Amino acid sequence: MSNLLAQIIPTVVTLGVLIFIHELGHFLACRLVGVGVEKFSIGFGPELFNWQGKETRYVISLIPFGGFVKPMGETSEEVEKRGASDTRDYLSASQWNRFLILVAGVAMNFLFAYFLFVSVMLAGRPVISAVVGGFLEGYPAEASGLKAGDRVTAVNGTKIQNWQEMSLAILNTQGEPLEFSVLRDGKLEQVRVTPQLEEGKDIFGQARRVPRIGIKPSEEFSVERYGLKEALVKGAEYEWKLTLLTCEALFRLVTGQLSLKTISGPIGIISMAGSAAQMGWVTLLQFTAVLSVSLAVINLLPIPALDGGHLFFLLVEVIRRKAVSISVQERLTQFGFYFLMVLMVLVVYNDLINIGAIDQLKSFFFSVG
Repeated sequence: MSNLLAQIIPTVVTLGVLIFIHELGHFLACRLVGVGVEKFSIGFGPELFNWQGKETRYVISLIPFGGFVKPMGETSEEVEKRGASDTRDYLSASQWNRFLILVAGVAMNFLFAYFLFVSVMLAGRPVISAVVGGFLEGYPAEASGLKAGDRVTAVNGTKIQNWQEMSLAILNTQGEPLEFSVLRDGKLEQVRVTPQLEEGKDIFGQARRVPRIGIKPSEEFSVERYGLKEALVKGAEYEWKLTLLTCEALFRLVTGQLSLKTISGPIGIISMAGSAAQMGWVTLLQFTAVLSVSLAVINLLPIPALDGGHLFFLLVEVIRRKAVSISVQERLTQFGFYFLMVLMVLVVYNDLINIGAIDQLKSFFFSVG
């Protein structure tokens, strides 16, 4: 029970913070452009807590997988029911102001992720040192002149600071010879290793020929820490690369190059958040930043019910110089909601497969009698 709570609590806190940050963006943008806000909700389903402000009703609900900000006068039906329009209505706002309101949630998630990445780099994050711990039998490194204990400082002239950077330097080749600069007994040595290509998987789990040299990491860890100026630059670079990687993964999913089985859902997030929390607060902050970027990118998808869907409706309005009818928006939004629910069921099924729960259920039901 305590182990389950150790996984659930970090997840609830992490998702709660990310949802709050996202919805706060919408809320602040409404305030900035003079649009009233009727309701600010974190979570869905039954309300756990609520309080009424001067204008806005604030709510915390049971299911922590989403939230919403309800502006005043969001639909023509609301305005007609009231009997008169108001300058603080969402529909009374200019197209530019509505754009700011819609994009503010995503912008806040990107900014929050950047703040976390910079914070992690200032505080220092644990990384595996680029030290050779041993060799895999039959691979090129075993007979190359590399020795256990060698500290890799550069590959093909590119400076190496940790094991991940060295691994990427090897993977980015097509099997060409690699020049390793290693520190051995206080002296700098040069060792040439030619990788061998073999069947493997890329970061998206897709089969491809990958270069291997056959070295194992040591048990040495180091803390990678940067000064403020470098952390600001590194944080931006890291977030940009992660954003492109997330976009590429989504593109591969849509085009069928990547299986839906690779997607993690709520159960997977609970497991990852719990593991990150056990590794320390720095790792949890980094995981939260990654999740924030993913949330931002996904929300930009042109799916009705997401921010991207509302932005798409606004774009059509700008092009046609006429708003998409409310009935059409409602039908498409309902379709988008059903689509997201089906997707949620699929990713939960994937999570259950990954933890072996489906096999356990099959074993239980079909072994009876």
